[in-house]
Amino acid sequence: MKIRGQNGYRRAPAIILAAASLTAFGLGGAQAACPTVADAQGLTGQWPEQVEIEDATAKGVKLTYTQNPVFDKDVEAGKLPRVDQRLPEQPLIVLPYEACGVYGGTLNGLARAPESGTSDILSWRQVGLVRISDDLKTIVPNVARSWKWADDYKSITFELRKGHKWSDGQPFTAEDVVFFFEDIVKNKDMSPDTTVEWGVNPTAEAIDETHVKIGFDEPFPGLLSYLATSGSYFTTFAPKHHFAQYLPKYNEKADSDAKAAGFENWVKAFDSYYDKWKDAETLTAHALTVPTLESHIIEIAPDTQHRVFKANPYYFKVDSSGQQLPYIDHHYERFLNLDLQLLSVMNGEADYKAQGLDLTQYPTLKDKEASGKYTVRMAAGSIGPAMAFNITHNDQKLRSVYSDLRFRQAISHAINRTEINDVIYFGLGKPSQALPAQVPFATEADANYMTDFDVAKANALLDEMGMKKGADGMRTYPDGSPFTILWEYSSQMASAEFVKLVSDHLKAVGLKVNSKELTSAATRENAKAETSDINMEWDVPYEPTLVADITLYTPYYSEISPLFGVKWKQWSISNGASGEEPPAWAKRMFEIAKEWKTVVPGSDRYMELGRELVKLNLENMTIVGTIGELPKPIIVSNRLHNVPTQLGTAHFNFGYSYAFRGDQWYIKE
Repeated sequence: MKIRGQNGYRRAPAIILAAASLTAFGLGGAQAACPTVADAQGLTGQWPEQVEIEDATAKGVKLTYTQNPVFDKDVEAGKLPRVDQRLPEQPLIVLPYEACGVYGGTLNGLARAPESGTSDILSWRQVGLVRISDDLKTIVPNVARSWKWADDYKSITFELRKGHKWSDGQPFTAEDVVFFFEDIVKNKDMSPDTTVEWGVNPTAEAIDETHVKIGFDEPFPGLLSYLATSGSYFTTFAPKHHFAQYLPKYNEKADSDAKAAGFENWVKAFDSYYDKWKDAETLTAHALTVPTLESHIIEIAPDTQHRVFKANPYYFKVDSSGQQLPYIDHHYERFLNLDLQLLSVMNGEADYKAQGLDLTQYPTLKDKEASGKYTVRMAAGSIGPAMAFNITHNDQKLRSVYSDLRFRQAISHAINRTEINDVIYFGLGKPSQALPAQVPFATEADANYMTDFDVAKANALLDEMGMKKGADGMRTYPDGSPFTILWEYSSQMASAEFVKLVSDHLKAVGLKVNSKELTSAATRENAKAETSDINMEWDVPYEPTLVADITLYTPYYSEISPLFGVKWKQWSISNGASGEEPPAWAKRMFEIAKEWKTVVPGSDRYMELGRELVKLNLENMTIVGTIGELPKPIIVSNRLHNVPTQLGTAHFNFGYSYAFRGDQWYIKE
């Protein structure tokens, strides 16, 4: 895990420019000599694929800023300032992958519903204080120019960009970061549990307009990893000049205003307008009034059919020839079910698609590559479906079965992973238990733990539990009553083919399974209510995301769709005042989680805790894994350029395309 430049605001970068390239800078667009990732022309510095403006100008490079022509009329009419007045005094210079792009066009994307499968498209425009680079390891500046850790990792000071502006032209300053922490995160009326993910007591202090100090009462060395990966979907800042009007602290009429607008109180109103999940803020017409720092902003009132975004005229990045990013005028997001999405992709109606595609669709997608005018690229490092039986099911009779370790071990032995790999994944994966991916403390033996297909062993474990087979060959509860597993699943997490195949494996050892496909929203509601038998929405943590958020590997494993242990987590958070006391092994996981946040990644203690957590999860068979190390298909339109040829892991916890810099993609037919 590489977190570069964390011990000071700036380090003197080494930038060497070829003399021949100096005269070319300052020319706009295609006329300019354009340093790129493919040919940097000597424009290299402290950070991969990007350079701070003063580092370039110190070497004699002078950029003349140019803008997207879509803004020309508004500038001429006086509705917008000139581009050099809209950009920060310290814009971030981006080296495009292949070429400095051309302006224009609409980037077409597909999602399932306004809050289902939209992360992919959000990743095209999202921004945060920091960003993970496309090596999926190095954390680099983004909205923040630099950072400085305290020696004890209990505080970090970020340097922001001087003159940075929100999309409405208002200044973005350290006060907007303070507002997020002090007025939103720590506001007990609105978010009583939000502080859990940040530490017991986060604090934020504006040192001046461009420096903000964030502190915690315990060391939090994984903060940057969190902000750059799984935390990248929401921002650690909020436009104070917009949202303060809804808080009683700043507006004594906030509650009466909320009631006049039809809300129960100001809390309900604020919750309707603001969401830490940035995509959720664009669900209503109110989004048209909310300033953002993202590359694109909502253009028309959204509905259940589509969303349209337009380029942000105040976006803070330029390419290496001085063109303000983004190149692409609009993002167009349509909401379609899975079958229609696939058809739309094959018809050439999507320019980029990663989320929701899996290896089972590869032959079909590849067959339509030419007619659909796209290329199928295979990202490495995906993981196959995993399943968790609900140990804390609300139905006490089901809980008595699912919480019996022998049952979960029997399930693992009953699954024929080789068949799953061959039938569904063309033999391209590798049978594996459920583990964090690409971590140094998980071994090959861990991956193989109880993955052997052994029907006799599975039957013996179920017999030992007293789950006898009836005349129909199906097993009963230990008391002799009929037993059935209800497998409610979302196609976002598993294909119907996978569910059918595993159900057949379980039936072969006498376990009756009824399966039913639901929406992601429904499976999440059931998971939170602890009424589902099997939960599958576990985003496999990779090392950067595990460093950032150990709760991905401890009960309840997922905030939006818990696998099990909702009341255990309540007990842990409340120090036993509420919820349900967990078993000793789960208590130990909560203890590890608290210490984990304080240890430095890669240290001896980090390795010790990681190995112990792997052991606890395996020995208690908390999550049953199936297949690991799968390639993942990604669709890239032939008209879309500056998308890297080699794409790393395309995964929710890396922000999908966030690392691949959608703001420098461009469209050219």
